[in-house]
Amino acid sequence: MSNGHSRVEQALRALLQESPTLEVSKARRLGPDWHMREALLVLDYADRLSFVVERPEELPRIEPKVGGALPISWIPQSSDAPRERIKIECPDPDLRSTFLSLVGEVLDRVDEKHGTVYLEVSKVVDDWHRALQSGKAGLSRQALIGLFGELVVLREVVRLRGTDAVSLWRGPQGHRHDFSQLNALEVKTYGGTGSPKVTIHGAYQLDPPSGHELHLLSLRVEESDEGETIADIVRELSAAGASSDLLRERVDDEEPLVLDDSLRLVVTERRLHLVSDEFPGLRASRLDSASLKGVDRLSYQLLLDACPDALPEDEQRRVLESL
Repeated sequence: MSNGHSRVEQALRALLQESPTLEVSKARRLGPDWHMREALLVLDYADRLSFVVERPEELPRIEPKVGGALPISWIPQSSDAPRERIKIECPDPDLRSTFLSLVGEVLDRVDEKHGTVYLEVSKVVDDWHRALQSGKAGLSRQALIGLFGELVVLREVVRLRGTDAVSLWRGPQGHRHDFSQLNALEVKTYGGTGSPKVTIHGAYQLDPPSGHELHLLSLRVEESDEGETIADIVRELSAAGASSDLLRERVDDEEPLVLDDSLRLVVTERRLHLVSDEFPGLRASRLDSASLKGVDRLSYQLLLDACPDALPEDEQRRVLESL
């Protein structure tokens, strides 16, 4: 769990043990060591949670794009608080985990940059807003399903190897496989109940790294009210120390990180294959240069039932550990 997320959860636990009244809300300081009073986590009598942050005198008012779900108001100066403060409220208990993740990321950035909570609030909210807008801009359902599958596997890698393992995922400079260091792992996610098939992109996606192994992990998913969203997994990764800011460093504009919170999915089946010489599919290593000349954006569907038998389920941990 990240330091910021741990601090905000600890503050909430302390607040829940107290009893706010109509006249007096309860608060816990969340500011940095050098200015603890700069930020407060506040719980009122109606069980509404708020993040209250001082505005430095030299800085103008900010308007974070949090939308109607997290109302913003301004608290004027008083004898107890000589500076104006911005209040971001979370009235909906169902949004509390999202709210805590947002506050936790703000605190992590303050610790990292030794800046002010006030400035980092605006930056974090704007980053989250851009990610949400990217999703609304038209990322296809299949692209969301594919991102979901990659994040499911990333979460498992982080659990096994810590947050440094985020560097094994993708990379903004282009990537042949979804996860790689020495060995590589390609993740494919698909839906439906028919014969399982996944889309292979390009002639290089099934070519193993030179001298090392490539595995193909195929996840079948289906929609379910009991499932998870992409935003749920990103929040969990953020709580583990892999902030959404860190995750965005691994993506590009063509395949962005989108904090979708509407499509709920559950993994119903996994198939893990070693991409050996006998494994089917097109590969650049088996074709001469003339065969690929003039070919652009090659993609085709691979029938999983035509592949060799899947590896035992307990092999998945070994594969993730040996990337």
